[in-house]
Amino acid sequence: MIQNLAEVIQKNEYLITRELVGEIRKMPEVRHYRSIMDDVLFDNVHNVLYHVYKRLPHWHRHHASKNTVFSFYSDLGRQRCREKVPLQETIRVLFSIKRGICRCISERRALDKGFTLDQLAEFFSLVNHFFDRVAHAVISGYLEATPTREGVGQKRMQ
Repeated sequence: MIQNLAEVIQKNEYLITRELVGEIRKMPEVRHYRSIMDDVLFDNVHNVLYHVYKRLPHWHRHHASKNTVFSFYSDLGRQRCREKVPLQETIRVLFSIKRGICRCISERRALDKGFTLDQLAEFFSLVNHFFDRVAHAVISGYLEATPTREGVGQKRMQ
């Protein structure tokens, strides 16, 4: 069931990504993301979608190591810090992507395709858990790369 719903995302990835890029461009609270070139923003959003439809089923089915996801997204957090993108904007965009995924599943009439409400609830719960882990990793990476945080830690050690 998780795999089938992930396939719905994969089949609609271009549409979801395009819609999300359009939404991000209109969000006043993500000023830094609005200034990113369209192709770069498209790739960034698409990479997150890719992780959801490719890794989420495996992550769930095999109880695979969460470290792979954590490593990728903590690197992303460090990168956003170096780019001076505010942390709250990065998290807001990630959660917009999560909402876009849930909206896609809802709009694609997953219920009409034989999925029960319980199955959809399980999928949405898994997506929420996945994005909670992603947010945790991004925040951890971002804070590790924050220069003032390193300076504070060094001062305490002296």
